[in-house]
Amino acid sequence: AVVSTQSGNYGRGEQYPRGDIDLISVRKSRNRIICLTNDMRKAMSLIETALNKLHQTTQQGASIGQQQALPPKRPNTRPPFLKVQGVIEDSPAFRSGLRDNDLICQMGSLHKGNFTNLADVAEVVKLSVDKAVPVKFIRDGEARTIALKPRTWAGKGVLGCHVVDI
Repeated sequence: AVVSTQSGNYGRGEQYPRGDIDLISVRKSRNRIICLTNDMRKAMSLIETALNKLHQTTQQGASIGQQQALPPKRPNTRPPFLKVQGVIEDSPAFRSGLRDNDLICQMGSLHKGNFTNLADVAEVVKLSVDKAVPVKFIRDGEARTIALKPRTWAGKGVLGCHVVDI
């Protein structure tokens, strides 16, 4: 029978200590695990204390009315450079999810940093006919991404919407 105790005695009765187990490495490893566990417990205790203080401060400030309003959260996108106007129903733009007043931040490789005029948009669209183009935009303060696929359809053009620079 194998003898295994919490104190680290590894052996088989009369054959103790076993020759196939490096007791020094086992003890060093167990000690390292115990030290790391203690360090983690100490760190977790500090985090818990800090969170409790933070929540108490927030609750006290809210009850007294001293809590300051947080600034509105800005979507994590590039700044918009185009505004969508006049999306036609059943057009490629409509079917992909674009709506009036969406603010486009990026269309394929085109963004505010390299946009010069609406001819740039026409060039991206022309090169992307029948290919999905990632479009990042803001609607009602929320950042969204769609795959817009310019294509011929029953209406005029390949998008079915009008965009203006802002």
